[in-house]
Amino acid sequence: MEEKNRISTLFNKYTSGDASQKEIRELLELLKSENSEADLDMEMENFWNQVQAMPDQENVDWDKIYKKSTSPNSIIKSLSAKRIWLGAVAAVLIGMCSMMIWLTAGKNTSPLTSSYSLRKAGLGKTLVVYLSDGSKVTLNSGSELRFPKTFGGKREVYLDGEAFFEIHHNPKKSFLVHSGKMVTSVLGTSFNVMAYPRMSSMSVTVITGKVAVKDSSSDQVVTLLPKQRAVLNSKKVDFTIDSVKDVTESIAWQKGELIFNNATLEEIAYKVGYKYGIKIEVADSDQNQKRITGVFNKQSFTTIMDAVTRLSDTHYKKSADDYIIY
Repeated sequence: MEEKNRISTLFNKYTSGDASQKEIRELLELLKSENSEADLDMEMENFWNQVQAMPDQENVDWDKIYKKSTSPNSIIKSLSAKRIWLGAVAAVLIGMCSMMIWLTAGKNTSPLTSSYSLRKAGLGKTLVVYLSDGSKVTLNSGSELRFPKTFGGKREVYLDGEAFFEIHHNPKKSFLVHSGKMVTSVLGTSFNVMAYPRMSSMSVTVITGKVAVKDSSSDQVVTLLPKQRAVLNSKKVDFTIDSVKDVTESIAWQKGELIFNNATLEEIAYKVGYKYGIKIEVADSDQNQKRITGVFNKQSFTTIMDAVTRLSDTHYKKSADDYIIY
């Protein structure tokens, strides 16, 4: 708790321009600890909200700021409290992102380590990721995002699981999200993608703006507007498009809530399992498509499982390593 408070204090001093060089070095040392990422994510979440409230965001050259703030020749220093403009604030935000990438270098040993970063939300937790173009991605429990440390000619990321995207508008560069056989393309908007690798279906729900979604296996493309959702079954080639009355239900997971509106038992098993860090299997594949509606907020795992199986006319039992719905 003491270390968490110290990170918060130093971060606030750094962003307000009051941190000394000694305090900045202390902050960097604290960020090297294993448990520091969640603390920094929370501070950056608050900082992001301040950035969003500032005017003239469209005039910021995020790519230029990123290159400058992550240059090998750049020196990490505190801002002048008398001259905090949006570009400087953006540089701080991106600079802190690059610090974490640098401090955690070597943890990912994939061939793409030199140019890509991989972030994964722990079981029962969400994780906020800030990209070099000023976009923000919130990962649901158990989900992972692979993204370039800096965007070149394209803005492309790769998602396994579920995430809410808030994309910085750039009319010259579309933003692509690859998730299974589904590719989502936008210029600047907010939307939710659910594409767990083992699920039989995946979906995109638009909160604001316009989104194009492509099935890479058939090249079929659909365009979505706010309050629309496209669902793609892994064994079919056609999208199913429907209207969503309350889009906030699609992103309620960010607040720890589970809201299921005519959701399949398969989806519910995945989401409840990831939220509580417990593997849940549906024994009969035919039961996967049973649908129920329910709202759960801070109830225990057992309470939710009792309600889900009662509503779906099923039962559940604990096996050696997981829970089985039958």
